[in-house]
Amino acid sequence: MGLFSKLFGAKVEKDAMDALKTFTQAAVDAQKTQNTQNTPSAQSAPSVNSAPAAAQAYDDEEDGPSGFSWGPKMPAEENQYNFSGTFEQYFDSIFLKEYPQYRVEKEKVGMTLVYTFYNGDCKALVVEILSRTSGAQKRRNDCRKNGVAYLRYYHNYHGWWNVKQYVIQRTNKALGI
Repeated sequence: MGLFSKLFGAKVEKDAMDALKTFTQAAVDAQKTQNTQNTPSAQSAPSVNSAPAAAQAYDDEEDGPSGFSWGPKMPAEENQYNFSGTFEQYFDSIFLKEYPQYRVEKEKVGMTLVYTFYNGDCKALVVEILSRTSGAQKRRNDCRKNGVAYLRYYHNYHGWWNVKQYVIQRTNKALGI
């Protein structure tokens, strides 16, 4: 016998439990709807780039709409999740191999990686690699204020794969090459 039935009777307890179940199911349904509307496949084009929460094979996932570097299924092209190292090593390999004409400095700030590209002594680009739960805006705002190109990539956002060619093309565009 539960607390409600002791205080108010078995019928009130049953009604309260039914109402709680209905409320909980409505909340779950609303969350599913919101998640569906916020997935990359529901958007016409990505505005940020990121990827899945863990390096897992998603081959058994349903095919669906996909973009150049996002979608429900991991592309066969090299990306941060099928790369043989960590996401840090993945971005290191791209930035250091593809941009030898720039001095690229890397800094770890907590869980965020910051790559700064220099053309001579001039700061040409700042790239942040951060968690999708990060709300950091300071570096982005500082770059905007100082006229320095800025990019961000998320390292743990399911469906955002950061395929190599996508990272290279976005970086080239930011650098004006």
